[in-house]
Amino acid sequence: MSKYTTIEIWNEVYGKLEEVKDYAGRLMKKTACGNPDSKYHPTLDHIRPISKGGKDIKGNLKICHTLTNEEKGDDFPHWMTNGKKFKAKKKDGELGSYIVVPN
Repeated sequence: MSKYTTIEIWNEVYGKLEEVKDYAGRLMKKTACGNPDSKYHPTLDHIRPISKGGKDIKGNLKICHTLTNEEKGDDFPHWMTNGKKFKAKKKDGELGSYIVVPN
């Protein structure tokens, strides 16, 4: 759970875009924020999970489809989701911040 909301981060990252694909290629819709019953439900994922020392900061958050988030789980720094391999990479100069890159 994060102190940030999905819609808050969506607006910062995607602005007025109504549809985007997450890093694993799954379609998400802004109108599905907060609706876990939607097949386009975006969620917030801690790239480095809190359970593995991650922080609840914007630099450690990624918006991703609920299925992408579920498949990733607490895997870190390498994981597989939607049939693709990914890894977390530290952001230069930002303590506790990560980006997701193909592995």
